[in-house]
Amino acid sequence: MKKTWKVHRQGFTYSEKLLQWIWENLLFENSSLRTENGKSIKVLDQGVLNLTDGPDFKNAVIEIDGIVWYGSVELHINASGWRLHNHHLDPNYNQVILHVVVEDSPEDVSSKNGASPATLNLLPYLPKELIQFMTNFRGSKHLPCAEGLHYISPDAFRLQIEKAHREYFEKKADDFLRFYNPNLLPSVAWKHALVISIFDAFGITYNREPMREVGEWFLNQEKTHKEGILDDVYHFAGLLDSEGALNWNYKGVRSHNHPKKRIEQAVKLSQHILETPMESFLEESPEFFLTRISKEAQLAQLNRTAIIYGTVFLPAMYILGTLFGSSGISEKAHTLWMNLHTPVPKKLLQKFENIDGIKSSHYSKKLGSIHQLKAYCYVNRCDECLVLKKAILS
Repeated sequence: MKKTWKVHRQGFTYSEKLLQWIWENLLFENSSLRTENGKSIKVLDQGVLNLTDGPDFKNAVIEIDGIVWYGSVELHINASGWRLHNHHLDPNYNQVILHVVVEDSPEDVSSKNGASPATLNLLPYLPKELIQFMTNFRGSKHLPCAEGLHYISPDAFRLQIEKAHREYFEKKADDFLRFYNPNLLPSVAWKHALVISIFDAFGITYNREPMREVGEWFLNQEKTHKEGILDDVYHFAGLLDSEGALNWNYKGVRSHNHPKKRIEQAVKLSQHILETPMESFLEESPEFFLTRISKEAQLAQLNRTAIIYGTVFLPAMYILGTLFGSSGISEKAHTLWMNLHTPVPKKLLQKFENIDGIKSSHYSKKLGSIHQLKAYCYVNRCDECLVLKKAILS
């Protein structure tokens, strides 16, 4: 059993949230549970996850040796966490009826009122699929689910990408609001936030900060359409001489992605944004961005234009609808985002290629796939992913 414990310990050291997730979803054998003292246990109701101070789960119903108990459940990786967190001195834990751990031979615990809640070592009752997943969690060169799960449901993967896609839209809307200055007139503030967002997007991946600085300087000019404005912008950016140069990163930058080229594209696009009457944004469909504005700004790279359309303009239109009380604009922008199919650079999604049973069509044209990797896979939020839950429950 010690070997099994080491396997599980590797999987749990990153977060107790995984253990909470397992308990909340009853992802264990519930028909033959026994306490450390040999008493039979049945989980009649696992309780409700507590998001404030106190035990992890409240209003649980646990049957122990035929007697039904009502109270709270506390979870720890190691039983020593009970005293480490001073639960033995906290009256909030007097109602704990079960202490759940994943440790062989855990120590007994007691509450401040002298009660001794039963202890359950959940380790022997975890599914083999989950054990396999955690075995590969730390050592895999690929995503944990690529080697840690025997079967991945394509439907669950698709639903998870859709979930990440929705979340990514919300994130990009929040990103837009970071550039919104409430001290300006709403129409002016919205356009300025859109311009900064465009400069930011053209700076991906390594030059976002200096591009934002250039965008802010550009907006502060009295005449953004005056003759020679582009040379003035280049001069501020330090691209015509070494004086006052911003901190540009040229490593691995190809000619089409050079700061000078990106600044030119951002300036042209921003000029058309600033010149476009607000009525056009409020009355025309967001799709006009791809046809009229991008054409006038001479954006030749269709993929880059499509990505900016998705990650910048649609979230901006969503916020615009919110600012001016037009649910139609917001709903239209959100619908266009959910149905958006945009080519994503293949190198960004290479991690998905090692997952058996998953086709590239499931993720290759969804911007939410990038968010899935950054917000879930790379930060070990597997316990919140539909793919793992589906695999364990199957």
